[in-house]
Amino acid sequence: MKFTDMDMLQDYEKDARMACLSFTLIQTEIIDPTLRRMFAKAADEAAVSQQKAMNLILSRGDRA
Repeated sequence: MKFTDMDMLQDYEKDARMACLSFTLIQTEIIDPTLRRMFAKAADEAAVSQQKAMNLILSRGDRA
């Protein structure tokens, strides 16, 4: 099977989306405030990365 650049970009977008969800879920289980902030930052950064990938996909006329 041969993957295109768009396939890889869509896969990356999906992975960034899942990372955001995972970091947010893990954050709800953490009691330590410093560690919670670290996971919140990780979730925010994953969301930014996902948004950029989604915008690139949409600008190329494809849907994620």
